[in-house]
Amino acid sequence: MGNQFIKIITSIALISILVLQGIWLYSTYNLLEKELVARLDKVLSRSIEKEVYIRFDSPGRHKSNGKVIKGAQPKNDPDTNALAFQEFLAIEGEPLNFIQLDSIFKSDLNKDVGQISYSLRMIDSTGNVLMSSEYGNIKDIESAFYTKKMPVRMDNSVFIQTIIASPYKVIFAKMLLLLIASGVIAIIIGYCIFLQIKIIIRQDRIAEIRQDFTYAMIHDMKNPLTTILMGTQTLRTGKLDDKPELKDQYFNILVDESNHLLALSNKILTIARLEHDNMKLTKQQVDLPKIILSLLDKFKIEQRKTIIFNTNFNDIEYVYADPEYLSEAIRNLIENAIKYSTDSVSISINCILENQFVKIKIRDNGVGISLKDQKKIFDKFERASFTNNSTGPAGFGLGLNYVYRVITAHGGDVTVDSILGSFSEFTISLPNTDENDKTSIG
Repeated sequence: MGNQFIKIITSIALISILVLQGIWLYSTYNLLEKELVARLDKVLSRSIEKEVYIRFDSPGRHKSNGKVIKGAQPKNDPDTNALAFQEFLAIEGEPLNFIQLDSIFKSDLNKDVGQISYSLRMIDSTGNVLMSSEYGNIKDIESAFYTKKMPVRMDNSVFIQTIIASPYKVIFAKMLLLLIASGVIAIIIGYCIFLQIKIIIRQDRIAEIRQDFTYAMIHDMKNPLTTILMGTQTLRTGKLDDKPELKDQYFNILVDESNHLLALSNKILTIARLEHDNMKLTKQQVDLPKIILSLLDKFKIEQRKTIIFNTNFNDIEYVYADPEYLSEAIRNLIENAIKYSTDSVSISINCILENQFVKIKIRDNGVGISLKDQKKIFDKFERASFTNNSTGPAGFGLGLNYVYRVITAHGGDVTVDSILGSFSEFTISLPNTDENDKTSIG
C-alpha cells in the first residue's frame, strides 16, 4: 500500500510539473506575441512617419509656402503631426507614395524584427484593398497576423495595414532556447520519475526474493537438520548397536545430510566473496577429463533417475583453473540437468578448443528454458518457470549464479542455448592460459 501511494503521489507530482511548465510556456508565448504586436505597430507607424516627412522635405518643395497645416501639434506628438502632414500633402496633390512606404517598412522591419514574409496594404474604411505589395510567401492567410490599421487621412477613409505570414515562427524562434530547456527539463524529470518507479519495483522484487529465499532456506535446511537430529537420537539410544549394517546406513545418511548443509553454506559464502571481490582462486593445470569423470561416477552412484552420460573430450587433457571451484561449477550444471528433466535424461558433455578458449558444453534433453528466463537465470535468486509445474523443483536460485560468478572470476564466460520443452545446453568458456600462481579476483 505504501509503494502504491508513492507511485500515485509521484504521478501527480509529474503531471503537476508538466502542467505548470505548460502554463509557463503559454504565458511566455502570449507575452512575446504582445511584444511582437507592439513592435510591428511601432515599425509601421514609424515607417509611415518617415515616408510623409520625406515627401514634405523633398527637393523643390518650399515647405508649406506659408500655409497653415491644420491638425499639426507640438513636436512631442509625431503621430498626429504625421497625419496632419499626410492630409496637407494630399490636398497639395502629393498623396502617400505607397512604393516608397513599402521600401521604408521593409528596411525597418528587417532591422527591428527580422526577415519575415508580409503584405503591406492600403485599404479604405470598408476594407477594400486599394494598393498592396508582398514580400515572401503569405499564401496561408488563415494563420497570418494583422497589425493595427494606421490612418493616413484625417477623415479615416484610408488606412495602411500589414499582414505578417506565420508570426508564430518568429515567436517560436525567440522561444527556441526556452523550448529546448523545457524539453530537457521534462526529459530529466521524466527519467528521474522512471528511475524512482523502477527502484520501487526493484525494492518490491528484492523484498519478495528475500521472503522466497527465507522460505526456501528454511525448507531446504529443515529436512537435513531434522534427519540429522533424528538419526543422532536413534544412534544414541543404542538400538542399532546389534545391527551394524543399519547403523552404517544411518551414519552414511548423517554424513550425506551434513555434506549437503556444508555445500549449501559454502556456495552462499563463495557467492558473497565473489560479490565483494575478496576471494582468491588457486589456478593451476587441471586434468579436465579426470574432474568430469569423477563427477559422473558420483552421480551414477547417487542417481534416482535413468541417466545416460556421453562424453567427448576431443584430446583436451588440461585446463588452467581452480580445481575445487571448477568442479563445483560443473557439478551444478550436471545437477540442474538431472533435476530439471523427466524420469529419463541423456546428458552429453563435449569439450573443444576454440579461439584460445577451452569450451565445456553440457547438453541435456530436459524441460528446456524459455527465452524470457534465459535472460535472468544467471542472476542471484532467479529461477526459471516451468509449464508443467508453477514452481519447479525446490531451490534457492543460487546454482547458476554461482557458476556464472566462478567462471567470470576465471576470466571466462558461461552461456545458455535452450528450447523450451526440448533441450538446454550450457557452455563454459575458459581462457587457455597458463597461470601457475594464486590470482586475486577483484
